[in-house]
Amino acid sequence: MRRVVSLACAGVFAAALSFATTAAAAPVPSRTGEYCAVRIEPIGSPVPPATPVCFDTQSEVDAYLAAITGDPRARSSAPAAPTATASVVLGTVYKDAGYAGGSLSFYGGGACSGVTYGFPSLDPSWQNTISSAKAFASCWVSLYSATSYGGSQLLCTPNCSTLGSLNDRVLSLVFRPAG
Repeated sequence: MRRVVSLACAGVFAAALSFATTAAAAPVPSRTGEYCAVRIEPIGSPVPPATPVCFDTQSEVDAYLAAITGDPRARSSAPAAPTATASVVLGTVYKDAGYAGGSLSFYGGGACSGVTYGFPSLDPSWQNTISSAKAFASCWVSLYSATSYGGSQLLCTPNCSTLGSLNDRVLSLVFRPAG
């Protein structure tokens, strides 16, 4: 009986330790983090725009994106390898010129080959804060100074290290097929 109780206690302890180790390794979202990721849907989708999930560090958002895309190489600063079942990082916008500062990475159900993804109104915490942009996965990114893809437009083919007159004025964006 003692042996059974000892084995049961050891099993419970091992399970608790395993859970604690797994929980500690997972990135923890932050309400005030400057490094974010959000799912983007094809234009015309009935799904409402998602709310960004933010973290305190770039490495935390990279780990989150790797889990979402199923690609351990997936980073907001590098293209993810497209797969049939996983999401793909389409692009990243940055709060500072030269791809620096806080970042917001967009991921969708696949590459831009034949699909145009849009975010008609950026989350309020990202409106009028963007200063550079990159696109991946066969995409180019168009940035707009008004919601619903209105106002002035800047097309990044695929990257813009600065945004000129749209600096800190972006309210909506589209990831479209390159070319």
